[in-house]
Amino acid sequence: MNYAPQFFAEGITVFQDSIYQLTWQNQNIFQYDKGSFALRNTWSWPREGWGITHDGSSLIISDGTATLYFLDPATLAEKWQITVRDHGQEIDRLNELEYVNGTIYANIWKECRIVVISPETGVVTAWLDLSELCARMRNGNAEAVLNGIMHDPEQDRLFVTGKLWPALFEIRTVPAQQKKP
Repeated sequence: MNYAPQFFAEGITVFQDSIYQLTWQNQNIFQYDKGSFALRNTWSWPREGWGITHDGSSLIISDGTATLYFLDPATLAEKWQITVRDHGQEIDRLNELEYVNGTIYANIWKECRIVVISPETGVVTAWLDLSELCARMRNGNAEAVLNGIMHDPEQDRLFVTGKLWPALFEIRTVPAQQKKP
């Protein structure tokens, strides 16, 4: 993999027999062989790279805005894009991405929430509130933010972590409590 100090690696995703590595401000995406880690290809990306995942047919990339980009994994040509909205309001600062059971999970940079997004429409279908976990992990350090999501599809488990967090946490989603009228 590319360990050159001028590159700030912001995220990776494993798709078929390749690893795709997204850089933050260097405007590059690297493709590596999954078995040997040999560099296969390098592409220019005209935006900042904040998060990357895939849905089995497209790479999905965030750039810190409310837009998610769907790219062809072979060419990195843009196939389409969606704007993420909750009740009509754009949700920006989409960061780390993970494709989970037909939806896209994204943490919101500098918040203790994960948004669940319909990949077809960009509509927010749910929010995950991790404020209690974030408060424990911050321990007074404002830089210790939520910033990692991983899904284990074989056992349908969801994990989260953050910058400067000493651990990885398995979480389970539960429906929100309905307020009585």
